[in-house]
Amino acid sequence: MGIDTPTLDDRSYEEYLEQAKKLIPAYSDEWTDFNPHDPGITMLEVLAWVTETYTYQLDQITDEHREKYLQLMGHQKQLQEAASARLSLSPPEAASGTRLPAGTRFLVTDGTNDTYRFETDHDVVLTDATLDRIVTVDESGKTDNSQENATDGMFYRAFGNTVERGDTMYIGFDGDPFAESNSFTFVVEYHDDDLPEPTASPTGESFFEPSVELQWEYCPANGDSWVQLDVVADGTKSLYEGGAIELARREDSHGSSRQTAEAPDDVESSDLTWFRCRVETAGYEIPPQVDRIEPNVVEASHRATVSNEVLEQVAALGEPTALDGQTYETQHTPILWADVRVDGERFVEVPDFDASEPTDPHYVLDRKTGEITFGDGERGRIPPSSATITADYVYGGGSDGNVSPSAGWQFEDPTKSLTETTSLGDIELTAAGAATGGSDRETISEALERVRQDLRTPHRGVTVDDYEAIASRTPGVRVGQTNVLVDGDRVIIVVVPYAPPDVSRPTPSDGFLDAVRRHVTERAMLGDRVTVTGPTYVGLDITVSGQARPRYTENGYEEDVRAVIESYVHPLIGFGGEGWPFGRSLQTEAIADQVASLDGIDYVSDVDITAHGGAALEDAVAIGEQELFSVVNVSTNLTIPEADDGGRYP
Repeated sequence: MGIDTPTLDDRSYEEYLEQAKKLIPAYSDEWTDFNPHDPGITMLEVLAWVTETYTYQLDQITDEHREKYLQLMGHQKQLQEAASARLSLSPPEAASGTRLPAGTRFLVTDGTNDTYRFETDHDVVLTDATLDRIVTVDESGKTDNSQENATDGMFYRAFGNTVERGDTMYIGFDGDPFAESNSFTFVVEYHDDDLPEPTASPTGESFFEPSVELQWEYCPANGDSWVQLDVVADGTKSLYEGGAIELARREDSHGSSRQTAEAPDDVESSDLTWFRCRVETAGYEIPPQVDRIEPNVVEASHRATVSNEVLEQVAALGEPTALDGQTYETQHTPILWADVRVDGERFVEVPDFDASEPTDPHYVLDRKTGEITFGDGERGRIPPSSATITADYVYGGGSDGNVSPSAGWQFEDPTKSLTETTSLGDIELTAAGAATGGSDRETISEALERVRQDLRTPHRGVTVDDYEAIASRTPGVRVGQTNVLVDGDRVIIVVVPYAPPDVSRPTPSDGFLDAVRRHVTERAMLGDRVTVTGPTYVGLDITVSGQARPRYTENGYEEDVRAVIESYVHPLIGFGGEGWPFGRSLQTEAIADQVASLDGIDYVSDVDITAHGGAALEDAVAIGEQELFSVVNVSTNLTIPEADDGGRYP
């Protein structure tokens, strides 16, 4: 017995007509003849019939039709996302130097009968060396960040607050990570709690490639020189984000390591094994912020990889036949990625067979059920009856993978050997917290709503506002402010990268500018010549004269004066929080008002501004449309009233 299909509107033609007739008196007192011969009633009958017809047609629209509409608009439902977790590994000493490869599987239980499979995202080389010290050396001196690195809830800047060429981060280990292996891996936890998320791309593309260059080096305990290391893998993008780094010590043809520079005196603990990271080419928009650097840590995701699985035909009776629309299925679901082959020939996944030719090696994949459907010979090739259908695929993902911090973790095969005397089961696993980031596949309703929002978003540079919006949404970077200037067919886009408030001159690197340029150029109008550049900063030397309130003279009012001025003209947070506008002049009266608003200031009598650039006007500094302000120095000339003999102030 079939299930009745629900209808959008269960009213019939007669009900539509009767409802319309009942509304006539509300609009006309003179229309009193409701018989069929009346021309007005005839029109109502036609409209009631049309309404019923349209309602019926709309009622036949299924999710399949809606998905076709999404394809027509250039979209599709977003796939489920796999949750990820960070695991700390405590290996036995005998396992030091052993490589745990990417794809190592774990079984996770979280208070239910369900078991979730996770696998590692990257290789990790186990070590018995422990991290002992983190030291930053920059132009301001030496800063020991060891306590911050070891304490939850604290972070530090790897190269200081202003990153310049030569700034260095030293990492000291109690023990030598290279004692048993020429490779060493560790994980950097990037602190981005106070930062906006970089713009994400729906297709996963990112044009951003860091132009910052770092040099990693190594000095063994009691050594007197530094050895240059090779970066085998860098999941941090030169410390732009968190991830795993693998370093390798390379031997030359004579068997000795390449030496670079002598060990500096600022590394005091010679009994430690030191790694250092030097800035060779600066350009960070945001000084690298680190929560923790730690060895023996690995990222694992809620997914599992299957290789060369022979697929079985769905509902096949006896031997498979070369019939049209053959359907095979995988043993595990849901599918995140798949590579299907027919007798070794790779077939291509398509959303449907509408555009397929008879000989095209195409298939349609239902990721939820794992069903793989081939063509009918007219649209898509039919596999031979004797063909062997195999698939490599990754399955998993979904919100179920967001397991709690108390979930139980173990290796899928704890008996697998690591060394002659140790196995995977000898490694103690500790999850750093809950698994996060898992999400279910987008529903058709959610996808349609996302498309509606997307249709309101400009994707082609037609107007100035379009160019500003497109530049601000460059995938992989954080854009703080933009300004678009048009000169004929030339479009000049000035971009200010996002930076913390203590960065007074946010400046884009070459990699940042190149990412914005490529993103915008692909979406520019034909004939427009796009130029992307950073802002020009006009430095300000400001002297403030006036009188301070006596009760505040010991509370650092000079620092407050500088802070309020810097905040007011800041490119990102100034001018009421929106960032100082490009080309807006700075009035001395505005500076006086900002300073006078401080509790420690009685009044401001004069403000003197010396600008390094721009145009000095009477009581103002004017700047161009590509320029912004930056405070170089603030001096205060504030008098402090003296109390009379009775302790009273004038």
